[in-house]
Amino acid sequence: MKTRTKVFITLVALSFLMVLFLYGTQSYFHYKEINLASDRCYEIGGTPIIEKDFLASNYSFSCEVSN
Repeated sequence: MKTRTKVFITLVALSFLMVLFLYGTQSYFHYKEINLASDRCYEIGGTPIIEKDFLASNYSFSCEVSN
């Protein structure tokens, strides 16, 4: 294999690993944030409502408190 091809394959592999790492980091912090918000919602007697979008890595959170 040519050196140029090896460099290209290495850059593609590193880019792929970087994207996986960044996506994983974002997912982890969203998970921690949702858990904290849910715990706080339960503390005030509410019910957390969470909608997650898997592919876009988005979520919405609301706390329904009944009186």
